[in-house]
Amino acid sequence: MNHSPVSKGLFFVSIFLAVGIVTGLFIQSIFDTRTKIVFCDVGQGDGAYIRVQNRYDIVIDAGPNTKILECLGKYMPFYDRTIEMAFLSHPQKDHFYGFIPMLDRYTITTFMLNPISNDSKSFQELKSKLTKNSSLHIVNPYAGATYTLGSSHIEIHWPTRQFIAENSLFSSPRKERNNFYTATSDLNAFSLIFAYQEGKIDVLFTGDTTPETLFALSQKANHRYDILKVPHHGSKNGLNSTFLSLAEPTWSVISVGKNNSYGHPHQEVLDMLKAIKTNILRTDEIGDVVFYIENGKLTREPEY
Repeated sequence: MNHSPVSKGLFFVSIFLAVGIVTGLFIQSIFDTRTKIVFCDVGQGDGAYIRVQNRYDIVIDAGPNTKILECLGKYMPFYDRTIEMAFLSHPQKDHFYGFIPMLDRYTITTFMLNPISNDSKSFQELKSKLTKNSSLHIVNPYAGATYTLGSSHIEIHWPTRQFIAENSLFSSPRKERNNFYTATSDLNAFSLIFAYQEGKIDVLFTGDTTPETLFALSQKANHRYDILKVPHHGSKNGLNSTFLSLAEPTWSVISVGKNNSYGHPHQEVLDMLKAIKTNILRTDEIGDVVFYIENGKLTREPEY
């Protein structure tokens, strides 16, 4: 079938425009030096992504499904397939499952997690993928450790080595890459708590940590944060009022599934947050929550 010169012309024009748009987006991405912080809408779970100064990639938890991959596909440059740092706060499915397909699609350089296991089939699958990947560096971060990516810093606040030793079937020293331990207390209490710091901007990630842990931390430091990832999806078994009054976050992000069966976030937590006049953002209400750091300032401006 012959095509008219007009249809051929329209075809080539559309190809030219498509190439132009892709090229424009690529150039725009390369020259955008902002840091992007995304609390991904993964449903009833946690998953966050940080693109540090458009150079390095960090993933914090990966949700209960594959939706974290949609988030990475949307916010991570298409030409970049390497994640420099991944953090698993604790071994529960609503935080770890998305890492299983992620490990098949992306190269993860360093994987941070506690040496605490979970007998579930899905966690055993993740553990197998991690320990069999010889190019992946597994790190167990403990309170006091700091890590640097570009001009940003990550400071670990919890857990301590002592807590791990006293609350797990723990043997030392570790000699095997697959030497995980069995928890003897609530898995939530093992949640990694750490701060992402860039200039004067501080973002606190809390996993599903417990009120007791936050209370203990509040006795050691009086430090305010620009963004608080509200622990445990806004459960009343997460946030502590003493800690919150010291943290005084400008923004409080709740990663939570719409119409979830747990009743998260609980009204007591919402009232606690409202009492300190923090800005509350919920993934079940607005989807992905996106921040930018540029020239030392934190914004929620739309991408440009």
